[in-house]
Amino acid sequence: MIYTLSTPIPSSQILEVQLDFQCEKEELVHLQLPSWRPGRYEIANYAQYLINLEVHGPAGPVDCQKKTKDLWEFTAPDPGLYRMNYTYHAAQFDAGGSWVSPDLVYINFINLAFVLNGREHEPITLQLNVPDTYQVACALAQPEPGLLQAKNVQELVDSPLLAAKKLHHRSYQVNDSQFHLWVSGTVSFDWDDVLKQFRNFTLKQIDDFGDFPANAYHFLIHLLPFPHYHGVEHNYSTVITLGPDHLMATKVGMDRLMGICSHELYHFWNVCRIRPKAIQPYDFSKEAYLLEGLIAEGVTTFMGDFYLLKSGYYSTREYLDKMETLFERGFENQGWKNQSIIDSSFDLWLDGYKAGVPDKKVSIYTHGALLTFAVDLLLLQNGRRMHEVMKIMWSRFGKTDRGYTLEDFRKTILSLSENPGKMDSFFERFVLGKDDLYPLLKSLLMAIGLEVQQVKKESSLESAFGVKTDHKGKIIRIHSQSAAYQQLMIQDEILTYNITENGAHLTIRRWQQEKTVYLPPSDQSYFMNYRIRQTGNPEHFERFIRL
Repeated sequence: MIYTLSTPIPSSQILEVQLDFQCEKEELVHLQLPSWRPGRYEIANYAQYLINLEVHGPAGPVDCQKKTKDLWEFTAPDPGLYRMNYTYHAAQFDAGGSWVSPDLVYINFINLAFVLNGREHEPITLQLNVPDTYQVACALAQPEPGLLQAKNVQELVDSPLLAAKKLHHRSYQVNDSQFHLWVSGTVSFDWDDVLKQFRNFTLKQIDDFGDFPANAYHFLIHLLPFPHYHGVEHNYSTVITLGPDHLMATKVGMDRLMGICSHELYHFWNVCRIRPKAIQPYDFSKEAYLLEGLIAEGVTTFMGDFYLLKSGYYSTREYLDKMETLFERGFENQGWKNQSIIDSSFDLWLDGYKAGVPDKKVSIYTHGALLTFAVDLLLLQNGRRMHEVMKIMWSRFGKTDRGYTLEDFRKTILSLSENPGKMDSFFERFVLGKDDLYPLLKSLLMAIGLEVQQVKKESSLESAFGVKTDHKGKIIRIHSQSAAYQQLMIQDEILTYNITENGAHLTIRRWQQEKTVYLPPSDQSYFMNYRIRQTGNPEHFERFIRL
């Protein structure tokens, strides 16, 4: 099969696609466009961006009928070469989309490459028609400029491509593997420092897994002039979209860059290879319900940050600041009372990547990271760690291409625990169940010389009355245990408020009508900040880093 891609009018953001393939006489050809992509377990309906699909055979036009929203089929009347032409509107600039502009072509082939059912293992050649001056960054083999090769459609859709007039490129080596950084946009950071830090966290991750079965790995990084934060993992690469670009000259910007890249590199093992059975192998034509979001994203979120501490990028205080943010984001959401992380994982296809109904669910990222932190601290009680769990998972399920289940993960943890009953209880209460994780984490932190406390936020509306607003004064969250829950609504606009010891008097606008609301004082505190500090012997926390 041969794909030819071109952008005759880049400003239109139209990508012209041509697919040539051989057919036998009377062969029934099913052309399936993916409905979703790896790393995002929700239906994306990429077919909505296709325009004017046509098929021609040796004798001329072929009747190609659309059977579902993203499946076409035809019967080849004659043997020989068939050509499918269509255009794709590439105007989604995030780590999972595709984008065409006058100076850049960025393609996630999962958006626009068809799967020919029954012919998934055929090799694919890709001809990219871009100006000769463009640099091309992609994990696929490039035998000559503008020509790329994939072993099969799975390799193609798992290998995003970046081509631009100007790409910044650097590389570093760990053991026998070469790691490439390709950056589009304005670079304002120090390359030497970035390469040093990347090498450090890469080395620590490889040391703990034991090996890195790839000759090369590519970080495809878009630095954008506006606020953005997104990353997507692939077998031999990752795409990062991050902004604003000028922030990369600061420690805040560097923390964001290091955090997302450490996270995505960890996915090289966890998800790309240590993969839940529900998505092993991938079938992009329909939903693939999985219970293992805790492992796929929760473990990765926790471990990605931990390796920045272990590699020396984060100081102890910087890491504790990161943990404080994790606690705040995880525990301000009351969804744990209503849905376990297992059910929230299953419901990713329903509402997993949007705010959705208030306090309906938990995040597999933040709540999953807090659960992982708890498991790590429980294992540490007998000198074992989460990275040992994941190394076993890598050996049993990653290297062998066997999909795992939640039960496999649980058994792996139990095999390292000196108190299996206690760990089993943890799973029943906090993973399968809906118990409050905060008291347990608070007690576990003491063993590594840390203390966590809840402190009131600067805004009394949040802590004393349970009302969170955006910068425009619109209500975005109301604590379900507060008096405000009885009177206010999300999207109400707070025009004025006055807080005294007798309560809060608010003027709000709802549906263009103003009204006054009185909130009585309460002894309870609602939305809180979290402060984590070292207490006692610092050696306890040093042991947490070293082991």
